[in-house]
Formats: sequence, structure tokens, C-alpha cells
Amino acid sequence: MAAANPSKLNRHHSVALYVQIADRLAKEIAEKRYKVFERLPTEHELMARLGVSRITVRQAIARLVSQGLVVSKQGKGTFVAGPVVHHELEELKGFYDTLVGQGHTPQTQLLAFGPLPAPPDIEQLLGAPQPSAMFLKRLYSLEGRPFAMVRAWLPSAAQSVSWDDAVRHPLYAILRDLLGLPVARAEVGIVARQADDEEARLLELEPSSPVLVMERMSLSKDGRALEISRFSIRPENYRFRLSVQGPLAITSQIQETTASPRRAAPPAASAPRQRKPKENSQ
Repeated sequence: MAAANPSKLNRHHSVALYVQIADRLAKEIAEKRYKVFERLPTEHELMARLGVSRITVRQAIARLVSQGLVVSKQGKGTFVAGPVVHHELEELKGFYDTLVGQGHTPQTQLLAFGPLPAPPDIEQLLGAPQPSAMFLKRLYSLEGRPFAMVRAWLPSAAQSVSWDDAVRHPLYAILRDLLGLPVARAEVGIVARQADDEEARLLELEPSSPVLVMERMSLSKDGRALEISRFSIRPENYRFRLSVQGPLAITSQIQETTASPRRAAPPAASAPRQRKPKENSQ
């Protein structure tokens, strides 16, 4: 892919060279001359083609990074950023529905679905012994690139769901449409940690790379756990958002935390008494 043409740079223009370079690359990205996740030319290539210094190239790349158009990976280069999904936490919406609702067309691959003894912590959350709870593992891709995977546990009632049905239906649709178990609310937690070996392999991450994990427990109207899932997501592709309304609680006083007692301020010095002039005895 050819980089920006040197003739496009106006060295006498009031707009800085790095801004001109960044704008040109942004235009090429918008025109799909660079595909999603494709690596941009290296610093040396851009320097040679544009006749500019390294600092100018780095300033241009930094501008693109701040605009969310590219992602810089140390030792690997700069890549066109993939689509970013914004997950509104105040809405009760499934993971797949969140993607579709923002205009994305996710590709999914069902990797596992079948009965499996649940770990003790999952069994406890499901609320009853689940010797044949159903385990589901699915991979999500956008623009042909994997960006998330889910490991989910469903109650034993999900044994009636076929593999083909699990392929075609998202988790919430399995519960609602196939099992007649609509989700009334969900408890969601978000953590960041290092990817395990399976996450790194499936999400095409370097070993021990950071991964964003959404832990979700979906409940029925009467409080029964219907599914417990952990979504592992490439962090550059996902943003969680929560809108919080006031009133804002503000503490009225900062408490003093020093161990020594506060020393009282010295009393203000009294003004010197003026001597009353003696009366003249004359």
C-alpha cells in the first residue's frame, strides 16, 4: 500500500507537516486504502517517502492514535484500528444484540456446547447441584478478526437445546425463546487481567497480553440464576459506558489524619494600652 505522496505536503503552509501527514493517512483509511487491522508503513518508510524527520512521523502517528484511527503496538508497528463497540451498562441487552444494535455484523463460531459438571463456584451461583449443567463456548469476530470469546454455563434444562439451535441463537435467545426463561435483570462485573493460554490463542493475542473480562450473571424475575458467563474481549475494541445522574454527594469537611494533635493557634497579641495623659495642674 502506497503511503502519502510527498507532493501532497506543503512545507510553506500554516498547517504543520505532521498534521498534513495525519490528515492524509486518515483520508486513506476512510477510503479503505488501508484495511482494518492492516499495518501502516514503518517510520523509516514514511520518513523516506515523505522526506520528513522521525519526530514528524511520530507526531503524525500520535495524532492518529488520539483520534482512535490506529493502534500502535510496541515492536510490531502501527495498525488500522478495528471497530469499537460501546456497551451501555444501564441497558439489559445481550452481547450479540449490543453488536448488532450498533450496526456491526459479527461472525460467530460455536466451539463447545454440551453437558459438563460445573465448577463449585458456578454450581453455587446456579443455586443447586448441577451435575449436568450445559457449558457453551463461542468466538466472536468483526471484520474477519476475532475480538471476543465467551465461556458460559446454563442450567441443566438447556440439555433440550440442540447444537444447531445453539449455533443460531445468542445466549439470551436460548433462554427466552427456546427454554421460556426470560432474563429480568443481570449483575455485571468488569475486570482486566492477563489473557490465559486459550484466550491468547483464540483472540490472536501475545502471551500474557491484557484482556478485558465481563462477568455476567443473568437472573429470572424471582432471582434464580439463569446463566453465568465470562466474556473475554480484546481491550482496544470495546468500551463500557454508564450514565450516572445526580445529585452529587459531597463531603462537608476534610478530616485531619495526622497523628499529632493540632496545636492551637497562639492568642492574638493585645494592643498596647495607651497611657492616659495627666491633667495639667496649672
